[in-house]
Amino acid sequence: MGPINFARVRVALRATKENNEEPSKSEMFITTRTKKGKEVHTDTQVAISELQNRQSSGETADDAFRAVFGKKQPGRVRCYGRSVTTSSLKKDEEITKLKQKHANEITSLKKEMKEMMREEMRCFFSQFVKNNAGLDFHDIQGCVGSNIPSPVDASSARAMRGQNLPHYSGSTHAPSLEKENTGDAIGYGGHKSI
Repeated sequence: MGPINFARVRVALRATKENNEEPSKSEMFITTRTKKGKEVHTDTQVAISELQNRQSSGETADDAFRAVFGKKQPGRVRCYGRSVTTSSLKKDEEITKLKQKHANEITSLKKEMKEMMREEMRCFFSQFVKNNAGLDFHDIQGCVGSNIPSPVDASSARAMRGQNLPHYSGSTHAPSLEKENTGDAIGYGGHKSI
């Protein structure tokens, strides 16, 4: 298996941090130069121990890295890999900032929209109750899909009319009629015609 590229190492180190923050150049250098089971080159080991000594004495990771390796050369970014340049790194940072800004705006707008909808519902129900003074609050909850059952189910024809209605299954043939003398809608008084 070949070497792990810097981008993957950077993502793995970022995932171990609390705020998903960027790893320092010192962390990247140490992580990419040390491998389990393999001996580290002597010059690399000297640089790693120098970095660790400076950081333990109170220097920031970037200051320690700069002191050990010197100024960065133009057009080159250390500990980012071969294809990364200063300008591409700046573009990536700008893109990341814009993505974060847009994510924050979306979250803010969603929160604002929820609050507006809540306020509209409050106004609607207060106006509804004001216009229908005899209406019980439990009736309103039943209308808006609450888990509390409404005393009168608006979708039930039986409850609305207070009578049993025949249930039609949606088929095209007529339902079977009972043999009582009940009459029909046309006006036949329940007489059977053969």
